[in-house]
Amino acid sequence: MTVTFALNRTCAPQLSLSEFIALAQTVGVSAVELRNDIEGQEFADGMPASELKARLADAGLVLASVNALQRFNDWTPARAEEARRLIGYAAELGAPGVVLCPAHRPGDDQHADAHDRLCTGLAALQPIFADAGVIGYVEPLGMRHSSMNRQAQAIAAMDAVGGSDFHLCHDTFQHFRASDDALFPDRIGLVHISGIARPDLRPDELSEPDRGFVFLGDRVGNITRLRAMVDAGYRGFVSMEPFSPETQNDPKLTERLRASLDYVMGAARLT
Repeated sequence: MTVTFALNRTCAPQLSLSEFIALAQTVGVSAVELRNDIEGQEFADGMPASELKARLADAGLVLASVNALQRFNDWTPARAEEARRLIGYAAELGAPGVVLCPAHRPGDDQHADAHDRLCTGLAALQPIFADAGVIGYVEPLGMRHSSMNRQAQAIAAMDAVGGSDFHLCHDTFQHFRASDDALFPDRIGLVHISGIARPDLRPDELSEPDRGFVFLGDRVGNITRLRAMVDAGYRGFVSMEPFSPETQNDPKLTERLRASLDYVMGAARLT
């Protein structure tokens, strides 16, 4: 296999850690992507990094990333403290990277100094990541009001601060939603995939709850996008990241997730 498939915690946020680990083992992935924003689970529940790391290791699972530091380009003393705690925790877990999401509230897309704000956040984060030995995965978000919705914006800011502490997180849904056609396969450190089936909304009208598993007929074009990245040399993690409550609570979650992974692997010729 040319890439390593992972499950984002959004596949089943309602499951306990033990149940989520069992899900990953049952569907046959070797990696998971954990989140710090799910109430009552792992991070939010205060589980020590040593315990979490041991439970994943005992299950034969590795970490693809910790997701996420929000509003990294809205840099404040509070954001700096949050970043130090999260990145330190990720380092204790042995995670390769932490996902960085831009500000995306109303008005966040109106700043004339948008590039400078991205650079300020990355420059402040750079020594924190370097000291921890962890990578920052910079993720453009395609929704309305996003202060960074294009891959080229992330690349420009990463290049401006220099160094090797940052890679792209390429989310196929966000790429589709922003109608972004740029691809920087040599700069990608992590890939998120999810599928869109509903035909009634324009890309810019779609939202996180519309994101399900990837199947035939997916509007995002995950197979084409993933194949292009792999053909251009990408060899990292590909993490399934649905947000649809219907998908997350499907009584046949395990079977549908396994079927989706099998479809992606086969259609993208990754087996």
